[in-house]
Amino acid sequence: MYSRNFINSYIIDYFRQYGRQYVWRDNRSPFKVYLSEMLLQRTQADQVEPAFIELTEHYSNIIEITTNFEEVCKIMYSLGRFCRLNYFKQGLDTLVKNFNGEIPYHTEMLLLIPGIGPYIAAAIRIFGFGLKDTIIDTNVVRVLGRIYGIEITPETRRNKAFINLAKHHVPDNNFVEYSYGILDFASAICRSRIPECRSCGLGKYCNYYKNKLK
Repeated sequence: MYSRNFINSYIIDYFRQYGRQYVWRDNRSPFKVYLSEMLLQRTQADQVEPAFIELTEHYSNIIEITTNFEEVCKIMYSLGRFCRLNYFKQGLDTLVKNFNGEIPYHTEMLLLIPGIGPYIAAAIRIFGFGLKDTIIDTNVVRVLGRIYGIEITPETRRNKAFINLAKHHVPDNNFVEYSYGILDFASAICRSRIPECRSCGLGKYCNYYKNKLK
């Protein structure tokens, strides 16, 4: 895939220049990554940040946050989406009961925890443990789908060929920056509506951009 190195380098450089600054991206740990992903589900990052800061100021690990879950709920109420509290509590209880309050790093074990799917499992491994993995969400599907001219459907992220493509793009080095970068690039440039194609340096490799100019 002759364009992979250029695309990856562009996304990594994009992150280094324009990457979003969030408190959960600093001094990362498996616990902080897990907590941030629980809070961020269908919730704006700006709304999550105050709750994340308050929680991490009071609780530093799974045991503490589980023991004080009623107080945790009070902090999380401001975020809405109360259904998350149920699977968050189930996930915490599973971590305490089966993993002694420690977050595992094996994908198979992470997927046994309620509330953790393939995306969050990969995020914990990449951002929390510094292990190479592949995040696949609507942002990644949109960016790679547009570049390679892949028809995007709700099932694309589960398509074996697409999964292999996404895995092939993850570099052996700088995979943390690449993974953050593709999310940030999708949010600011390769948006779902009115993408900033004129501001994108990937135009010569992008099927979406080429077809848009026809």
